[in-house]
Amino acid sequence: MLSRLITRPNCISRPVLRSRGGFGSYRMKREFSFQPVFDSLNHASEMLIQIHADSGLPWYIFIPLVTFTMRTCFTLPIAIYQRKGLRKQNELRPIVQATTPVLRAKLASIAQNEQLKRSSTSLPNERATLTADKIMILAAKEKIKRQRKLFKDYGCQSWKMVLLPAVQIPLWVSFSYMFRTITGWSDLGKKSIDMSLTEEGFLHLHDLSVSDPYFALPVVLGIVALSNAEWNFKTADLMQLTTRGKKNTLRPTAFDVIITLSRSSLIFLTAVATQAPAALVIYWISSNAYSLLQNILMDKFLPLRYSPYDRSKL
Repeated sequence: MLSRLITRPNCISRPVLRSRGGFGSYRMKREFSFQPVFDSLNHASEMLIQIHADSGLPWYIFIPLVTFTMRTCFTLPIAIYQRKGLRKQNELRPIVQATTPVLRAKLASIAQNEQLKRSSTSLPNERATLTADKIMILAAKEKIKRQRKLFKDYGCQSWKMVLLPAVQIPLWVSFSYMFRTITGWSDLGKKSIDMSLTEEGFLHLHDLSVSDPYFALPVVLGIVALSNAEWNFKTADLMQLTTRGKKNTLRPTAFDVIITLSRSSLIFLTAVATQAPAALVIYWISSNAYSLLQNILMDKFLPLRYSPYDRSKL
């Protein structure tokens, strides 16, 4: 034992760390930084500048081309997969809806039978005390349970519907940061990294690294973004996810809240676009235009079924 301590002196000199959490326990402070992410995006910005120089295309063509290419490679396959999942869900929902009256009738029958048994015995029974409200709540819970199982069996779980925004939002933020870096908008008074932005004009603009003084691009952005949002809202109405088109409904749904927040964010985005460089606004317009075109084509070639509403009547 003594020889082991002599050969391993660290065993003696190692301190025991204590804290408020108890004897022998200690806390380690973890440092988290986004700097590696920013470094990667800055490197990607330099690569984007090099690709633009090799292509020989002007920025007002190169930016929409890059946007459409990246969206087609990353978000379009997920959008198609998600739309097929929604179509399958809409095909299965009538089956689930048809079971609701059956579940209520079954629970009511069980409650009635238990009440008859209770009259002949003094033993307490919860089934005998089922009221109409309890029956509705239990039927709704069983309906949700069966719907989840049915969606899982057919591979169209509801959590898969968040895959598209989980990919599209980080992609949009990343490219916005990249074009913000390229135009030099990150620091006040800083010149653009690529001087070709100041030489390649677009329509009434002679410098794409500065904002549009006539606010033409922000207005176009607002119109395209609002058109895309309203198209999505119409689709939500057709799926009966909102209160629009329903009478005597005062309680807003989650999608009604999302619609309100989306419209507010569009106003904010348009206001920011009035001060943003023209190249960055062109990217935002291209991204929203791609989303609008994608939604229109989806509704034409992969339409959602099972809806009592008609888009032309809304």
